[in-house]
Amino acid sequence: MLRRLYRFARALARPVHPNRLRYYVLHGADRLGIRPAFRRLGMGALHPRRVAFTWRWARGLAAARRRRRRERRLTVAVDVTAFWEPLTGIGWYLYRLLEHLAERDDVRLRLYGPHLVDTPDVPPPAVTLPRGPAIEEVTYRLPAELSLDRAWTAAWLRRRDARLIAADRNEVLFAPNYFLPRWFDRCRGRLVATVHDLSFRRVPWTMRESTREDLARHLERTMARAARVLTDSETVLAELLDSGLADPARAHAVHLGPGPVTAAHDAAPLPAATPERYVLHVGTLEPRKNLPTLLAAWRLLRGRGATPPPLVFCGRFGWKTEELQREMETASAEGWLRHFGYLADGQVAALYRHALAVALPSIYEGFGLPAVEAMYAGAPLVMSDIPVLREVGGDAAIYVPAQDPAAWADAMERVLGDAALRRDHVERGHARCRAFDWNRTAEGTVAVWKAAAGRKL
Repeated sequence: MLRRLYRFARALARPVHPNRLRYYVLHGADRLGIRPAFRRLGMGALHPRRVAFTWRWARGLAAARRRRRRERRLTVAVDVTAFWEPLTGIGWYLYRLLEHLAERDDVRLRLYGPHLVDTPDVPPPAVTLPRGPAIEEVTYRLPAELSLDRAWTAAWLRRRDARLIAADRNEVLFAPNYFLPRWFDRCRGRLVATVHDLSFRRVPWTMRESTREDLARHLERTMARAARVLTDSETVLAELLDSGLADPARAHAVHLGPGPVTAAHDAAPLPAATPERYVLHVGTLEPRKNLPTLLAAWRLLRGRGATPPPLVFCGRFGWKTEELQREMETASAEGWLRHFGYLADGQVAALYRHALAVALPSIYEGFGLPAVEAMYAGAPLVMSDIPVLREVGGDAAIYVPAQDPAAWADAMERVLGDAALRRDHVERGHARCRAFDWNRTAEGTVAVWKAAAGRKL
């Protein structure tokens, strides 16, 4: 008996070759049904230093989660999926909002992107995420030194991303683009959603079918769950209430500030090949923008024997634009249209500053950010006579029936031929644009978040 105990003690004390240790681990993993976790273990994976590193990494994740749960400030989970694409209207709304909240000491903004688990194959965001004391980017980074296979660990965590986000226990869930993605499904915070417009109900034929169906399918459920709803304008707020989607006590209009124009450097040059004199349109080229009416107005002006300055379109092609593209190609070939795609902020600002006028012939908008940008830049405005653009432009613009090319031709002829009229509208625009400020937007948004969470203002 003593001899057997002696042999057993010597066996325990004898060093185990890594290959044999690996065999024991894999055999045990097979018995437990967790072999995939160890399928690519190398000889060094079970080195004590790597095992210790993995243990410290796991403890660090748990400690970070406990710290997030103990936060005393108002915690807001923010869906920042929009930052993984070039910024357009909704992306800029969220970016500018976060920039102006970054230094606050009463909120904690937790940014959740489309990739909660960060590995080398994950694409970076298209923009640098805002930074500041109020902002925390929540990601799970997987170092190469882990004992476990990194690809398997990443896949395992990604299947549980909804649980990981829910585990942070944020008080408010902020959906800046109508509704939250599926990885927020398990969260129990109070939902605040921003409804930028009701295109899918007001002008459904202008939208992608998939987008329209998504909104129609999900928005009612979002509105039923939302503790508060934000809109960019009083016009959309009225449309939302008329539709019966939201309760008046839970819906609030908070105006936006200007786009990237005011943040752009004044000395930025114009894009190459910009005409010396031109009328500008800025925005994604898609049916709501009603650009065929503007092109038809220019043809009418040219048919009257006038020589109007060229049109400059700044923006990417969107959806349902095949016919528009053909018209634009013809106009470009005739020499009276220049199209720039996605441009740097400074170049867009320069286009605004040098434009004879900015034309916005939209048939429907949720706010009209280019109108605010034009007023800040000192460009005269000619816009469609629709309620939301009246709300934004006030007396600082000339309004024209949206789908009347002859009326547009008359209005543009009057504006382009009267320098005093243009100067008057520039002055009115400078006075009007002071009403649109991102600090006010930030204050109004935080007030709605606090109301949703039951916090004191």
